[in-house]
Amino acid sequence: MTKIRMIYAYFLYKYNTKMEDKMQITVHGTTITLEGKELKVGKEAPAARITKLDGTQNVIGMIAPNSQLIVVIPSLKTEVCSLGAKKFNDLVKNLKKLDTIIVTTDDIESVKKFIENESIDNAEIVIDTNRQFAKKFGLLIPEGKLKDRLARAVFVIDREGMIAYKEIVSEVVNEVNYDACIAAIEKIANDSKGAGHGHSHENWMGV
Repeated sequence: MTKIRMIYAYFLYKYNTKMEDKMQITVHGTTITLEGKELKVGKEAPAARITKLDGTQNVIGMIAPNSQLIVVIPSLKTEVCSLGAKKFNDLVKNLKKLDTIIVTTDDIESVKKFIENESIDNAEIVIDTNRQFAKKFGLLIPEGKLKDRLARAVFVIDREGMIAYKEIVSEVVNEVNYDACIAAIEKIANDSKGAGHGHSHENWMGV
């Protein structure tokens, strides 16, 4: 093998390895490679900064006093996203020791209006203002009709900060598997290893 072929083979290997760490979805049938590294079930969830509706920042992911259900949606202004937010708000109302967080890239005022109109009281809706969450969780749509939006996904994170369940919807206009998600939450609720260490997200100031 010549030196040029060896160099080509090396860069091809690096490219293929890099692509293996990324997730592909379709947006209205068009294939999109998401930006950010794909996360694996059984691995630690990263910590990511988000913006609350009062304008302050908080951190989600990693270890926490409660298990976390992170619901990720492109925009509450679409029918599927709106339906998903309302459905999860209803599904989690009787689940204990669970923080349900809905992440979107919508503006704060439209989110506040949605919460008021739809009586969202069992989940917190937050904004991925700087797309840090999108990149850390491998969900940023980098091109096309939904450029700079989030792919539709759910993550269940136990109190040790480990990813117990995830679903990244293959076609962004489809709904998530609600039953599988709730089953995963109930499973970790019965897992004695989910005791947690009592850290709060505000302690992760290096994020």
